[in-house]
Amino acid sequence: MSALIAALVIGTVAGTLIGMIGAGAGALLVPSLMFFAGQSMQGAVGVTLAMQTIPVGIGGAYLYYNKGLIDLWVVAAVAIGMLAGILGGGALATSGEISPVKLELILGVVLVVLGGVTIAKTLLGYTTVHPKRNS
Repeated sequence: MSALIAALVIGTVAGTLIGMIGAGAGALLVPSLMFFAGQSMQGAVGVTLAMQTIPVGIGGAYLYYNKGLIDLWVVAAVAIGMLAGILGGGALATSGEISPVKLELILGVVLVVLGGVTIAKTLLGYTTVHPKRNS
């Protein structure tokens, strides 16, 4: 499968999952682009950041906003924090200070920890589902 076809399939599958469960690009797109489309870690992060801009995100956000599920103050706070983090993290990841192998290891550890916490919370009954929206 060519890299462009793989990228199209990855985008479709990831878009569906992101729309359903909100899994972030780092959890789905970065590893998928690395393993199935032959992207380097830094390249996969760059592609992911580029495609998350307004053209892609606005459709999903609009759908959730119309359902009354988005708090714009939280959006603003997260966006400010993410901008600062992306600028700092991006500068560090592209500076050569951290090897690509270490970047992949960091990604793997983050995914395992977050996945473990999500599974444990769900199995133990600690849910964050809003009672009014759980119908």
